[in-house]
This record gives sequence, structure tokens and C-alpha cells, in this order.
Amino acid sequence: MDHLHCVVERITYQNAENGFSVIKCRAKGYSDLMTVVGSMPDVHVGSVLTMEGQWRIDGKYGRQFSAEKWEETLPATTYGIENIWVAV
Repeated sequence: MDHLHCVVERITYQNAENGFSVIKCRAKGYSDLMTVVGSMPDVHVGSVLTMEGQWRIDGKYGRQFSAEKWEETLPATTYGIENIWVAV
């Protein structure tokens, strides 16, 4: 099981009925936004997430993190706090 800690930059898709979401996140150590998929009904832009899941390659959409468990956490730095308030 892989772990990922990131900030939600954009919500590409969110199904209100079952919570399935496709989100774009920014994480330390990655220059590009990462695609994360999974059941995340209460995720919002600016949320800081800690997730468990697996990296996979989708034939159509490329590399994605498939989140099996997630929780929203508080940002650990002043920079993180400032970015959340800017994003909201």
C-alpha cells in the first residue's frame, strides 16, 4: 500500500450519488499535478489529504493514484495554511 500526502488543487469530476471523484493534487516532490481517483464525497479544493492506495496506469488517462482510504488533515506549515485560504 502506497501513501500520498497532498493538497487538492482541482476537482475534475465528482459523482454526488456514490462519491466517486477524480481530483488533481499537488504534493511535495512532484512537479506536476497528480490525478487521484476514488470514493471521496466530501473533498473540496484546498483540502489537505493523507491517502493510502496504489499507483496504476490507466490505458486512457495515464498514471493515477487509486485512493482506498483517505482522511483530511490540517496543514503542517504556515505555507500550507496560507494556500488553503487562498484556494477557498
